[in-house]
Amino acid sequence: MRQAHEQAEAISGLDRELRSLSEREQQRKIRVLECQIIANTHWQDIDIAPLLDRISTIDRQIKNVREGNLALQTIAHQIQDAQKHLKAADEELQSAKVSLQRVTEDLDKQQRKLSGLQNDPALVPLPREQNELLDARFAACSHELSLDNLDKTTTAVVQELANEIEAMGADIHTCETSIVNRFGAFKRQWPADAADLDSTLASAHDFFSKLQRLETDGLPGYEQRFFELLQNQSHQNLAALSSHLNQERKAILERIELVNESLKHAQFNSGTYLHIDADDRHLQEVRDFRSQLQLALSHAWSDTRENAEARFVVLRQIVERLGSQEPEQRRWRQSVLDVRQHVEFIAREIDDNGRDIEVYRGGGGKSGGQREKLATTCLAAALRYQLGGADHNVPMYAPVVLDEAFEKADHEFTALAMNIFVNFGFQMIVATPLKSVMTIEPFIGGACFIHITERRHSAALSIEYDGDQQRLKLPENTHGKTSIAVP
Repeated sequence: MRQAHEQAEAISGLDRELRSLSEREQQRKIRVLECQIIANTHWQDIDIAPLLDRISTIDRQIKNVREGNLALQTIAHQIQDAQKHLKAADEELQSAKVSLQRVTEDLDKQQRKLSGLQNDPALVPLPREQNELLDARFAACSHELSLDNLDKTTTAVVQELANEIEAMGADIHTCETSIVNRFGAFKRQWPADAADLDSTLASAHDFFSKLQRLETDGLPGYEQRFFELLQNQSHQNLAALSSHLNQERKAILERIELVNESLKHAQFNSGTYLHIDADDRHLQEVRDFRSQLQLALSHAWSDTRENAEARFVVLRQIVERLGSQEPEQRRWRQSVLDVRQHVEFIAREIDDNGRDIEVYRGGGGKSGGQREKLATTCLAAALRYQLGGADHNVPMYAPVVLDEAFEKADHEFTALAMNIFVNFGFQMIVATPLKSVMTIEPFIGGACFIHITERRHSAALSIEYDGDQQRLKLPENTHGKTSIAVP
């Protein structure tokens, strides 16, 4: 294959060289022919000087003959004048022929145009009003109408009409855009009423039908009814909502006071007890919500229609946000309506003289025992707060079950926790190792001993309780877990 390719390239090179030699041979033949022509040419064939001398001699002879013969000169002048008149007449004739041809062509053109206009089925007689308006436009032209200026005048009138049509088209487009924008504004403002309508001119009939229906349905009466409802029911409902939020906050403070009354009887440290204060969190969205409520309630009984509509806008925003199911709006609704999130609780440790020993805003910076004690106290207080009865006396649901209770706690903390829960009115049901039994004996009203073998078999043994001594009658060498019940 490589050899064939080389041979092909060699043949191609020889072809190019052959063509080059052929072109050079052709050029050589042309040059030989040109040289042969030059060699066969005589000097008298190309010498023009004798011819020029001969022509000059003949011209002098003619001039001498004319100048020497007066009659010939006169005839020559006459011939020149006749030639001039002939030339002028010929030019006038040619001009007349051109004019005649132009007029003939124009006449033919106008006749064809007239015939076409007369036979055009699209042209119908104009009404009398349009004829009068067109006559007035042609009469308003600055020059007298004639056949010569008819086309020019017609063009001017047509251009004037076209300009007016273009201006009217622009006005129509502006009106259409305005109408479409109003349709879009109606859809945005009343999406429920315009759900089946499009913001296009094709839906104009539906929009106008809806407008006619609103006008014939006695909208002013509904409007008056709307303002009455806005003035009465909306004010009452918003006032009820605002009052409910205030009552909920007041209820939190009242229930906290009941919790504090119980905490006074539960010693936190030696000679101290906890007191829980409720403080506003000053959340920005809560402040904004209350400001909107106040704005919607302002001048509810004496404001004008304009102020009422402004209040309605605020009220609609509130209702839309409260009724929205979007995650962010649901979070916002929970934040502004859950009064428990509007306050934060601060625990103050107070001694018997009413002095603040320490303030707890959290468990940060405290030891494990301190955090455990604070958490237990707050847990009991929270349960008392949540489970308090309608009369705020004792919890509606009193039993509290603790498994593995106080397994790693010391005796002091165990006694503190039991004392707190009992003072809050709870019935404690605890499962605890025997090492904590002696500590919780004063707080119980009965017990049983649970024994488990191989984590598969269990047995229970009731233990007598001495109410006078507040002690259990435990058998010797017992081990396992005991369930303690507080009456």
